[in-house]
Amino acid sequence: MSLKQNIVNQVRELRQTDSILWMIALGHTFTHWCPATFYLLLPFLVKEMGLTYAQAGFLVTIRAAANLLINIPAGMLVDLIGKKALLMALALVATGVPYFLVGVSQNYFWIALFMAFVGVGNYLWHPAAISTLSERYPDKRGFAIAIHAMGPNVGESLAPLLVGILLLYLSWRSVLFINLIPGIVIAFILWKFLFGKLDSVTQRKKGLSAKEYFSGMKKLAQNPSILLLVLVAGMRSMTQQGLHTFIPIYLTNDLGLSSAVAGLYPSVIQTAGLIGTPIAGSMSDRSGRKRVLSAGLFSTSIALIVLAYFRLNWLFISGLAMLGFFLYAVRPVIWAWVLDLSPKEVGGSTVSFFSGAQSLLSSVSPWLCGMIADRWGILSAFYFLAGTVFVANLIVLAIREEAKESPVLVQEPA
Repeated sequence: MSLKQNIVNQVRELRQTDSILWMIALGHTFTHWCPATFYLLLPFLVKEMGLTYAQAGFLVTIRAAANLLINIPAGMLVDLIGKKALLMALALVATGVPYFLVGVSQNYFWIALFMAFVGVGNYLWHPAAISTLSERYPDKRGFAIAIHAMGPNVGESLAPLLVGILLLYLSWRSVLFINLIPGIVIAFILWKFLFGKLDSVTQRKKGLSAKEYFSGMKKLAQNPSILLLVLVAGMRSMTQQGLHTFIPIYLTNDLGLSSAVAGLYPSVIQTAGLIGTPIAGSMSDRSGRKRVLSAGLFSTSIALIVLAYFRLNWLFISGLAMLGFFLYAVRPVIWAWVLDLSPKEVGGSTVSFFSGAQSLLSSVSPWLCGMIADRWGILSAFYFLAGTVFVANLIVLAIREEAKESPVLVQEPA
C-alpha cells in the first residue's frame, strides 16, 4: 500500500471515530499531564534541595514502586464491580491532588512520601479505560487503543511548553498549585459529555463472580506469549521513564538551557509520538502486531544512539523527533497484541497485570540511570537505555504471533 493511501486511510478512520473514544482520550490526557509537568519541575527541585542524580531518580522510582501495590486491586475492581465510568471519574480526581501536596512539602522525606501516591489516578484509569475500548471496538482494537494513547502525547506535548514558560515567572511550587486547574476543567467536561453516554453492553453487564475471575486469570498466566510481551513492555517503559526523568535535567543543569527552551525539547518528542501512534496502531490491525513492533523498537534504539552522540546540533533535534515517533508508536501495538491474546472476561485485570509488570521494571530505571550518570556521566545513561530497547526487540523476535480470538461479547457498532 502506498504512503498516500496510508494517509487517506488514517484520515478516514479518524473522521469515523465516535465521540466516546475522543472523550476517553481526553481524560487520558490529564492523567499524564501532571507527570509531564513534574519532570520539567524536577531540575528546579533538585537545585533547590541540592539532590544528587540518584536522589532525583529515586523520587520517580518510589512513585512507580508504590503503584505496584495499587495496580492489581485496581484491575480487580474493574472486573468484579464493572462500573468503569465511575472508576474513570474517581481516577481523574485522584490524579492531581498528590502533586499539590508535593508542592507544599518542605523537605525530601515528605516529597518522597507524597510521590508514592501520585500514580493512584493513573493506575485506576488504565484498567477501566483500556478494557472498555478493547470490548467496544473489537475489530479496530489497535486503532482505538492508539487514539487513547494519543491523550498522553497531547498532554505531554503541551505541558512542557506551558510549564516552561510559567517557570520563567513562577516558582516550581506555584506551578504545581496552578496545575490543578486543567484537571478540574477536564473532569467537568467528562462528567458533562461522557459519563451519561457510556451506556453499552459492557457498562450494563454485572461484574464477574470470583470463580470466573480466577479462571480467567489462570488462562492469562499460562500464555507464554503474553508473559514475554509483558517483559517487552516493561523494558520499553524503562526507556521511557529514564528519558522522562533525565532529559530535562540534562538540558537544564548540564547544558544550561532556559526552562522555556528545555520544555520545547520534550514537546518535540511527544508531538512526534502523537503522529506515530495512530499510524502504528492502524498498521498493526492490518499487517500484524509483530512486524510493526519489531520495526519500532529497532528504530528507537537507533534514535537513542543518535540522541546521545550528536548533542545539540540539528541531528539532536532529528533524533528526538525520531525517538518520540517510534517509542510511543509501539505502545498501543503492545497493548493491542496482549488484549488479542488474553481472556476477554478479565480485561481490566489484564491491563492491571500488564501495567504492574511495566511498573516493576520502569521503577528501577530512574534510580539505576541516576547511579550510572553519577559514576560515568549522564550520556552513559542514554546509551544504557538504548541497550534495553535493543534487548526488548530480540525478545519480540522470539514471540510467536498467534491468531486473534473471536470477541466474546456482541458489541455496538463503533
